[in-house]
Amino acid sequence: MSALSELLVRANRAGLSARAIARQAQAAGHRINHDTAARYLRGDHGQPDEVTLRAFASVLPVGLAELRTAARLPAEEVEPYQPPIEASRLTRRQRRAVDEIIRAMLEPAAAPAPGTGVTPLRSADRQPPKAARRGDAEPPEPPER
Repeated sequence: MSALSELLVRANRAGLSARAIARQAQAAGHRINHDTAARYLRGDHGQPDEVTLRAFASVLPVGLAELRTAARLPAEEVEPYQPPIEASRLTRRQRRAVDEIIRAMLEPAAAPAPGTGVTPLRSADRQPPKAARRGDAEPPEPPER
């Protein structure tokens, strides 16, 4: 069982079922279903997202920082990031770019391929081969992985 699941079970002093936790969180305006709550309580879960952690924090007597620590996530800041006042000068396109940079920084890092020291590309990063134009040589086939 994960440290996060152990913390959730300890914090669930009232013995609420997964359905009850999900219902109370939904009543407080959070998005979580009973299946997700059950998976976290029994330790059958992956890396939690912010929505899930906030839902549990709204129902169980445990703080968001403590939940993040148990999930091995940064816990020093629990409020959403607020850009500096000068960010109001950004265009919509620039704001989307900054948002994407933030999301990219939060993605888990890919591990190097065994024995190579080279980090493999994610499928989203791979570019399809470009078709040759008339008179151009065919592009090389990508190496087998």
